[in-house]
Amino acid sequence: MIRRWMLGMLGCISCVSVFAQTCYYTQEDSLRCVRIVKKLQKDSTCTSGMRVLRAARLLLGTPYQSATLEKEPEGVVINIRQVDCTTFVEVVLALSLESNEKEPDFKGVADHLRRIRYRDGQVSYLNRLHYFSDWLYENQQRGIVKDKTMDMPQCVPLNLDLSFMSSHPESYPALTAHPEWVGEMRMIESAISKRELYSFLPKEDIVEASQQIKDGDILAFVTNIKGLDVTHVGIAYWETPQKLTFIHASSQARKVIINPEPLADYAARQKNCCGIWVLRP
Repeated sequence: MIRRWMLGMLGCISCVSVFAQTCYYTQEDSLRCVRIVKKLQKDSTCTSGMRVLRAARLLLGTPYQSATLEKEPEGVVINIRQVDCTTFVEVVLALSLESNEKEPDFKGVADHLRRIRYRDGQVSYLNRLHYFSDWLYENQQRGIVKDKTMDMPQCVPLNLDLSFMSSHPESYPALTAHPEWVGEMRMIESAISKRELYSFLPKEDIVEASQQIKDGDILAFVTNIKGLDVTHVGIAYWETPQKLTFIHASSQARKVIINPEPLADYAARQKNCCGIWVLRP
């Protein structure tokens, strides 16, 4: 059973005011997090990208499970026993960041997840970065990732018109339970869409641009589905010097896998995929 604790109880007293919020995890999650960050910490010469890739590989085989963040009340979920594509990337990034600390611990992983997952680190459903374009913007502002797509000569502008969550509240338990939030979500979608600072790499140009993609880059698959921005995310992996693929939590395989086909081939056969974003940790 998932336990709910106050994060302030996990760390030193000086951190109580920072971590005084609900957190969901199990003892298995906390122990596994610590084991992984200590493994990552052993090689201090690793680049940020290589740490991210190593963390991703350590989670290979983790079962796929959607909707693990849907808790009431809203809280920081640290679940590395089950992941979907987004929580996989978030956990990998949090583990990588915490492994840079002199004395890494579980509390630090939880804190990184809070900052990665929520606008200004403020935990609430409406502050959760549901849209990946919002996730990209907020985490780039904090210096956690950098959008490298815009550095690629093949990139083209992406005009967002987000509306999916507010148009389909019945698909989101929290919006169904709190219909008064739908209007606020619509305003959030409008604010994100007005930023006009996004570009993407068309899927037809992935092969040509592939040498600009590095191990450990975060890949987001941009969609043409009305009202959405991204439908899938993963971690770039040069499996051989000639084969660029990615590691992801696959809903089809029901676990975290190294995708068997090259990135360009995968993107090409996704009917609703028009290209990718490339974010560097």
